[in-house]
Amino acid sequence: MRLVFLDDSEQIDPPRAGLRRLLAIGAVIVPEVTVADYAADLAAIRTDLSIPPGEEIKWKPPRGSFLASAGGEVNRTLRTRMLEAAIERQVRTVVVIRDFGISRTRATVGQELLRYLYERISMHLDAKDDIGIVIADKPGGGPREDGRWLAETLPLTDGGTEYVTADRIVLPIVTAPSHHVPHLQLADLVVAATTAAVAGLPHGIELAPLLRELMVTSWSGNRGGSGIVLRPRTLVNLYHWVFAEPHYMRNSIGVPLPIAGLPYDTNEGLSTAPTPGGLSG
Repeated sequence: MRLVFLDDSEQIDPPRAGLRRLLAIGAVIVPEVTVADYAADLAAIRTDLSIPPGEEIKWKPPRGSFLASAGGEVNRTLRTRMLEAAIERQVRTVVVIRDFGISRTRATVGQELLRYLYERISMHLDAKDDIGIVIADKPGGGPREDGRWLAETLPLTDGGTEYVTADRIVLPIVTAPSHHVPHLQLADLVVAATTAAVAGLPHGIELAPLLRELMVTSWSGNRGGSGIVLRPRTLVNLYHWVFAEPHYMRNSIGVPLPIAGLPYDTNEGLSTAPTPGGLSG
């Protein structure tokens, strides 16, 4: 069995030219045998960096928290070590990101992304001949919001989608407070950092090589379309610029990236080469 931990992220005004607003949902997929090991890893990292035991690790630490005032180097070390530990524990990740404008609501886009994510998780479980239980970060709106989230996911967990059946994810998606679940804190990091990298933010881009190692791969070894999914499909060249993907699978044929005639066919859409910056935001 594998435990799958979900979280979401958003970038309102990406610095990468041509992008408007990014909404993302993603998952970290943890083999049952390494769930306790990763929790112990994160506890040791906390101790090494003197992070208070009760403080939740967030990509955007709340004002007044230890991590908000600790400085960029502490946050950089924390994030790097969390991802390295996840790689060692055979964690795998899937993140789905859509660029959308004002014509569509966040809720509508979120449901579309959840379907894409559900399919990729199910396909990964099928490839591993395994089953999974999905735990999402508890929404911030209280019990009413929690109930709405569960109600909207039940059709997926009851019947699957047109591409995958529901036999690999064996229970309805449940929620838990991320404050008490270290693996949900890892999901927060993975989804937010991946979204930041696609947006063109330096503190996401510098983590891209580690994020790439964690991503689910397809039968062909590709991450684009499997461990990282960008929509609309015209963003396919960003698989190359952000995550160093050499090819994109189209109708079972590997197409070299970047693809001429699509956005970012000659450059990554950044006015200057990004350099590592502050990590608190």
